[in-house]
Amino acid sequence: MTWQTQRMCRDQGEYELIVEKEKNHWECEQKRESWKWSVVYHGTIVSSGSVNKMEEAQAKAMASVPGKSAE
Repeated sequence: MTWQTQRMCRDQGEYELIVEKEKNHWECEQKRESWKWSVVYHGTIVSSGSVNKMEEAQAKAMASVPGKSAE
């Protein structure tokens, strides 16, 4: 049995980057995937969005940290 990653977190300085799989309904299998990304500062969401690919969500979160440029 293979488990799917549903949520990933990473710290970037004082910011927490969160990428999580969005559910359109509560079944395990979905035909269309979407991923929500958020940049959180001390419990407050300072930036967020939604994209179709996990890798793109990770890149958007990293690029959205205030004062940082995308690597």
